[in-house]
Amino acid sequence: MRVLLTRRGAVLAGLGLAMPGAVRAQAAWPSRPVRMIVPAAAGAGMDILGRAVAQALSEAWGQPVVVENRFGAGGTLGTDVLAKAPRDGYTMGVVNSSSLAIAPAIIPDVPYNPLTSFAPLGLGASNDCALAVRADSRFRSVADVVAAARARPGALNWASAGSGSSTHMAGELFRLVAGVDITHVPYRGSPQAITDLLGGQVEMTFNTINALLPGIRAGTIRALATTGQGRDPLLPDVPTFAEVGYPAYEASGWLGFAMPAGTPPEVVATAAEAIRRVTESPRFRDQMVAAGMRPRSLSAADFAAFLPVEIARWTDVVKRSGARAD
Repeated sequence: MRVLLTRRGAVLAGLGLAMPGAVRAQAAWPSRPVRMIVPAAAGAGMDILGRAVAQALSEAWGQPVVVENRFGAGGTLGTDVLAKAPRDGYTMGVVNSSSLAIAPAIIPDVPYNPLTSFAPLGLGASNDCALAVRADSRFRSVADVVAAARARPGALNWASAGSGSSTHMAGELFRLVAGVDITHVPYRGSPQAITDLLGGQVEMTFNTINALLPGIRAGTIRALATTGQGRDPLLPDVPTFAEVGYPAYEASGWLGFAMPAGTPPEVVATAAEAIRRVTESPRFRDQMVAAGMRPRSLSAADFAAFLPVEIARWTDVVKRSGARAD
């Protein structure tokens, strides 16, 4: 018997994204464009990740996956839009450590529950941070910063990309493990924080590596240490905090995907499998490395198990540091 494949079926089969048996009866999904909510501005790490996956899914499914940037309130605005979207399988979104693991601990009355409002689809990347200063700063090392902070408690300040962000928590964790009193100055995003660092309004910043890279490459910013478990491939000469004397320190952000809770499970399973295949592909990995992020693929089940651990971890840091949503 001759088997005829539709154009869309051939594409799915060629990419290894053919739908599992549980969904074959609903082979029409997706039969129209899918919305991808990105709770960040265009060009941010979440946006880069979201657009890379949206493009790959569009090619696989033969239907547009349309990115919709809904930013504000530290990412919680767009995340709430995702939580409250129709449960019909035509809305998915990017979620991250700030919106799901940190915001509920530090921001009063977050309008969604990170554990019950979403159907996890998988993890795609992690986003290390770095402690950075201007290239002409008096600080040449983390040890220099610690010595100055201990000599004059409260006198030094540091910028983050915003209260409740992964950059904020990176700085709070540093205060805890180093036992120093430095003053947090939150900004509305990385660009403003870096602008004021270069302008001398703040002495240092904890910021994402992808946001710091242009300044580092231009020679105007110097990274003192990175926050991941190993050296960042794009900054191989910069030590980690563990390497400079803080073995308990690790503060990487992460980015993943979810649908609203209540989306049909067969649709969630199909979308999760498609995203897993995309995030494990060489093309996606190359895109993330070029953007200053680390590819990090986790299945939907592994992401669901990982999330409560992360929530507990950052809730503990918030409680011990006294961090506030300024």
